[in-house]
Amino acid sequence: MKKWKLALTVLADLLLTIFTIMAIIAFAQSYSLFPSPQMVTVFWQQFQQLFWSFFSIRDITVSLSQWHNAPLLSTMMEPYAYSLIILWGALAVSFLIAVTGAYICFLLPRPLQKMVKGIAFFLESIPDVIFIFSTQLFVIWVFKKTDLLIVNPVAGFDNVYVLPIVMISILPSILLFQMTFLAFTEEKDKPYVEYALAKGLSKTAVLWRHMFRNALITVFSNVQYLFWFMLSNLLVAEYLFNMHGLFRFLYEQLHTPEVVAIGLAMLFLPFYIIDVAGKRVIAYLTGIERGVA
Repeated sequence: MKKWKLALTVLADLLLTIFTIMAIIAFAQSYSLFPSPQMVTVFWQQFQQLFWSFFSIRDITVSLSQWHNAPLLSTMMEPYAYSLIILWGALAVSFLIAVTGAYICFLLPRPLQKMVKGIAFFLESIPDVIFIFSTQLFVIWVFKKTDLLIVNPVAGFDNVYVLPIVMISILPSILLFQMTFLAFTEEKDKPYVEYALAKGLSKTAVLWRHMFRNALITVFSNVQYLFWFMLSNLLVAEYLFNMHGLFRFLYEQLHTPEVVAIGLAMLFLPFYIIDVAGKRVIAYLTGIERGVA
C-alpha cells in the first residue's frame, strides 16, 4: 500500500510540474492581451495545444532553415544529450569536491579550518560569469605563451566538455562544501560521537563510519536546489562557451511553444528522478519512511 501511495505521489508531482511548465508558456503567449477577456480564451487554447503536443511528439517538426524541417526528437536529441552530460558531470564533480573537501577540512586544525572556510566564503561571492570569462582568458593566455592548448576555451564544430563541467561545478561545490561541513560540525556534538570516541575509536573512524553517513542526508536533501542552481549556470555557460546545447536549441525555437514545453519537461525529468531517489536514500539512511512531496 505504501508503494502505491509513493508511486501516485511521485506521478502527481511530476504531472503538476509539467502542467506548471505548460501554464507558464501558455501565459507568455497570452499576457499581451491583458486585461482583455480574450486573454483567458487564448491562454486556454494555448494550454490545450501544449497538452496534446505531448501525445504527438513524433509528429512535431522543427524549422532548421527556411526550406528544411526535421522531426523534433531526432533534432533535439543531440543538444539534449550534450546538456545532460554537462549537467550530470558538473553534479558529480560538485559532490566529489564538496564531500571530499569537507571531509579533509574537518580533520584539519581549527585555524586551518577557519582559513579554508574564509576562502570558500570569498569564492562564493564571485559571480559565475567572472569564473568562466577569467578561465577562458587564462587558457588563451597560456596558449599564446606556450602554444599549449590545455582545453578548448569555446565550442566550435566540436563540443567542449571539460571546461564547462568545471566552471558549472565551482559555485555548487562551494555551497555544498559549506553545507556538508556544517553537517559534520553539528554531528560532532552529538552523544553518539562522544561515546564512540570514549570507546577508543579514532576521529577519522568515527567521521567515516558514522558522521559521514548522517552528513550525506544534507547532501541528498539539497539535490533539487543544486539542480536549479546549475541550470542557471548552464544557461550562462552555453552563451559564453558558444555551446550547441539544449538552451540554445530552445532559444532558436522560441516561436514554437510546443518545442519549448517538451524540451523543458525532458530537461526536468531526469533530475526529478534523482530528487526522488535522493529522498528515498535519506529515508533509508535515517530508517524513517518519508514522503516524496
